Amino acid sequence: MSMSVTELAELPTAPTISRGLREAASYADQGPFRALRRALLGTTTFEDFIAVITPEHAIAEGVALIVLGGLINPEVTDRGWPDSSWDAGYAAERVGHAHQIIGRWADSHTEQQLAHLFEAAADRARTLEGR
Repeated sequence: MSMSVTELAELPTAPTISRGLREAASYADQGPFRALRRALLGTTTFEDFIAVITPEHAIAEGVALIVLGGLINPEVTDRGWPDSSWDAGYAAERVGHAHQIIGRWADSHTEQQLAHLFEAAADRARTLEGR
């Protein structure tokens, strides 16, 4: 990973992770992954998704998944929160692990609980962004 959460938040083309997570709470009825993509990318359809995604969007989605997953299971963030010290391989492994943790959690929780998780993750991301 080449940028910290703070650096990512400062990029003009990057979605703000905390804002995206907070917005995703309103789409919780679509499940965790579709809600997050809709909030960060404005779409959930693959054709639209590939038309708008930038490297910054991909990083933002990965970091958002790590923040969500870390709230469910601290093991996801066993080296702390994502920052520029994480190499790409480790970041990708943590995103994959977070994806699994979130999927399993969502299978046994309500939309309302998912919305609350998004809100808590938004608060955590806002802290990471230094705001």
